[in-house]
Amino acid sequence: MSGSSDLDRLPFEAAAEFREDLGEEVLPGGNMNAVVRVGDTVRREAGPWTPTVHRLLDHLRSRGVAGLPEPLGMDDSGREVLTFLPGTVPIYPMPRWVWADEVLTDAARLLRTWHDASVDFDDTDAVWQSPRHEPVEVIGHNDFSPHNMVFDGGRLVGVIDVDMCSPGSRVWDLSYLATRLVPLTAGGGDGTADVDELHRRLTLLTEAYGPFEGDLLRTAHTRLLDLADFSEVKAVELGKPQLRDEAAYYRTEAVWLEATLLDGPR
Repeated sequence: MSGSSDLDRLPFEAAAEFREDLGEEVLPGGNMNAVVRVGDTVRREAGPWTPTVHRLLDHLRSRGVAGLPEPLGMDDSGREVLTFLPGTVPIYPMPRWVWADEVLTDAARLLRTWHDASVDFDDTDAVWQSPRHEPVEVIGHNDFSPHNMVFDGGRLVGVIDVDMCSPGSRVWDLSYLATRLVPLTAGGGDGTADVDELHRRLTLLTEAYGPFEGDLLRTAHTRLLDLADFSEVKAVELGKPQLRDEAAYYRTEAVWLEATLLDGPR
């Protein structure tokens, strides 16, 4: 696939840099906070939710979910410490291989495995950075997207950036994956928006994931508007006005999704 995409405009990513005096490599991404690599570990700012997230990671890993970082506690600066997952984490504009059908189906199956393993997680006294979304069925990743996936030779081998997880429904999490990896965007992954192709890939996604309750497309529309609101709040909270560009992007895509796939012809 070739061409530009509306996804190219997402202001998530920046080039990596190396802080030689600290022995820290600032990793690309991290639009909410800086993520650095130190040797075979990753460090990032912690929050009240960090112990819950680490407990969830331990739970999922114990249930056989592969490709997740191992939590290693906190460093002397109060940052969380996780194992570094080797591989390629794509950034925008996405490379062509991200849009392969195998990537879509691998992602859907990994998300299903995560969800199924999270069902019996005890969230008593849990603290989450993201709000709960009823009905609660699983613990969602909430940012299950190519820019948080690790690849080896074009195949999905892991997922990172789990600090936004929280209880919610399967369709809430799956719909976000659909917006990013089908993708449900006006430009599509390769600079086009072929509605028939989008429906074909939606079918691949849902069949690979398996049974779930809810309307994926309508939930995706709600999810985009929710992300717009969240980005606007974070723009003020973190003092990052560029997040308002993300909010505008999500609102534009919600309008397109409603007009093209919800109200448009099948």
